[in-house]
Amino acid sequence: MAPLRASEASSRPVAVGWAVLAKRENLLAGAVLLLLTAASWAYTVQQGRAMDEMGMAGQMDSRIVFFLMAWAVMMVAMMFPAALPLMLLYRAATRERTGRPGAWPGMAALLTGYVALWTAAGLPVYAYQWIMDHVSEGAAIAPGLLLIAGGVYQFTRLKRSCHTRCSNPLFFLMRHWRPGAWGALRLGVLHAVDCIGCCAGLMVALVALGAMNMAWMLTAAVIIFIEKTLPGGHRVARPLGTALIAGGFAMLAMPWLGSVP
Repeated sequence: MAPLRASEASSRPVAVGWAVLAKRENLLAGAVLLLLTAASWAYTVQQGRAMDEMGMAGQMDSRIVFFLMAWAVMMVAMMFPAALPLMLLYRAATRERTGRPGAWPGMAALLTGYVALWTAAGLPVYAYQWIMDHVSEGAAIAPGLLLIAGGVYQFTRLKRSCHTRCSNPLFFLMRHWRPGAWGALRLGVLHAVDCIGCCAGLMVALVALGAMNMAWMLTAAVIIFIEKTLPGGHRVARPLGTALIAGGFAMLAMPWLGSVP
């Protein structure tokens, strides 16, 4: 079956963005996804408190399997609210294209692809944390350099192009929709690629400031939600980049200022 065409999609009663939540057939699916998001936040907060009690604020488990599990849950908590419109649009489009009463297997495959790629994105984060735990030289300036790098990324063409695609779920779906579970898995992976490209600068900054710091996590999640789902959200990118660059230089200056008599 061919991908959805723009002319075909425009003739179908598929609401764009958060209006899709109001469709009666999507209420249950939307509620399930929101409950999954809430459960992920609850687990992440509990893990953050446990780390604080062990004197490891902002850090994650040093064992790679547990690290990636915690990272995956954290990504579900932070990314699902902004990805929810695409997931429900996929469900509505699949129901209409196939005539089937439900699209749960396809949604499960889409979520699997999406979460799997975001989990893989945790590998460089794990490598960075391992290096910081085992190398003392240069560790003091690494967070500042990461903040600057994340800020510079906000001004790049790659950031803009990824944001354009992942913040337009209907057009993304028209371009990449394929039938069946494999098509849904592919859709989830492709959407995660654009989401990672869109959020890379902010995620780098989050790692620099402490990946399990609840305040920074919540701030990042709110920024991601605004940038990807609200009209004019793209305007957040440049001011955020400027703030990250300024914060990075401030962090680099702190050791030097502390050494001044």
